Amino acid sequence: MNNHHKKTIAILVLAVAYAVLFYKGQMGVNLLIFDGLLLTLTLWLRPELGKHRPFVWSVAGLLFSAVSVVIVNTDFSLLAHHATYLLVLGFAQARELRFIWFGLLLGGVSLFAGPLRWWRSQRASRAQLQNTPNSTLSPWLKQVALPLLVAVPFLFFYLTGNGQFSKLVSGFFGLFSEFNISPTTFWVILLMLVAGFLSAGLLFPTTREFRLIKLQSAFRDDMIRSRPERQAVLPQAEKNYYSRPSSTPNPMALRYEYRQSVITFGLLNVLLAAVNLTDLRYVWLNASELSASTLSHYVHVGTWNLVISIFLAMAVVLFYFRGNLNFLKEATALPPLARLWLAQNSILAISVGVRNWHYIDAYGLAMGRVYVFFVLLLMLFGLFTLWRKVGHRLTISYLFQANGMALWLALIVLGAVNWTNGITRYNLATQEWEEVDWYYLVNVLPASNAFLIEAYDEAHPGETSKGEMHRKMLPNTHRIADWRSWNYADWRNWRELR
Repeated sequence: MNNHHKKTIAILVLAVAYAVLFYKGQMGVNLLIFDGLLLTLTLWLRPELGKHRPFVWSVAGLLFSAVSVVIVNTDFSLLAHHATYLLVLGFAQARELRFIWFGLLLGGVSLFAGPLRWWRSQRASRAQLQNTPNSTLSPWLKQVALPLLVAVPFLFFYLTGNGQFSKLVSGFFGLFSEFNISPTTFWVILLMLVAGFLSAGLLFPTTREFRLIKLQSAFRDDMIRSRPERQAVLPQAEKNYYSRPSSTPNPMALRYEYRQSVITFGLLNVLLAAVNLTDLRYVWLNASELSASTLSHYVHVGTWNLVISIFLAMAVVLFYFRGNLNFLKEATALPPLARLWLAQNSILAISVGVRNWHYIDAYGLAMGRVYVFFVLLLMLFGLFTLWRKVGHRLTISYLFQANGMALWLALIVLGAVNWTNGITRYNLATQEWEEVDWYYLVNVLPASNAFLIEAYDEAHPGETSKGEMHRKMLPNTHRIADWRSWNYADWRNWRELR
């Protein structure tokens, strides 16, 4: 049995396992089991992937996020897992691939291209065994095959996300009952097809060199100074003609741009210093004097305006430090001004965090306020990478790679924490009964915090009227169907409620 047949059998095994693990089951321990089986078969059939560092660290992130699904079981843990799987799928296509954004893009492409590569390998193998030329599909079948393959995963998500559409499709297949196509058979076949999409791209990688890999080969962390090329002696008319579109660096133009950049950063530094001093006076030192309406405006309007301003600040630095201005010897004032601008933007980001903290202290914790802190941490890291770019003459590709890695790791960390229970515990511990936003805790957050609300009601018997009202809403909690859907968050919730 050659390697091609082993891969086909592996896809069949994974398809059956996926149908068994996920038919009428929620995400839980079944996700970790399937990931383990998928990675084991992939490394057995493609052992060279174990030497590819980006593939190894993306697999580590995938397993970590799968464990997070089993323990925390939140939407963010699932999002982190699915995004990381695209990275694993992308890095499995070529050993040369290391740019995280290209890995994510190539993973999304391979999700749909994998089944087509498997089909082509099947035809090539059959033609080789029969010693006949590899026949081509008819033109109309080629045009229909790809749209059908692309539609399969969308059909799966639509069926699971829309109950009425699922009933409509089940009723449609009920018209063909004489062919013994039951809804159970339909769902099992659909799940097996989804597993084929997930695994074919790993086991049947591309055999062509993608343009992304060629483009990545030109990426480097250190900037290179572009030097003017010597031109052949031309007649004056031709010299004037060819000099107009030339992009040769002009020393006088660089000095003009340097003076412009110094004026720009000087003006922006003065403006931002006034803003930071205002925040220091009214936000840092006298937060107790701020009214509720002022705090609300600071968070819901002012926060995102300042966040956008920090992004624009990053764009200004990238614009002026994009080329040979980094190597101009006379540009002695520009790097200190740019670093002062980045430092002041870091202070501005911290001020936004202080505003957010004051709002949490007054009105409690919520997921949106958690997001603000994560965005600010990512922005502080982005400002740090820009600081390094200014000081070490680094490229934009370095910024994209470093910040892409930071975004991916932040997503994994965000998905590894049970924010529902953390928010509930914090609000119940720091606020009085009448101050707690019960609607948010009961109706907006997932129901895995029901045991915390129940325990709080029991500890405050004097508030029975409100406690009974909220206790009636607790049956919305998720019950674990069977061992495949087991996860620690729901299991603990039901154990405590019992």
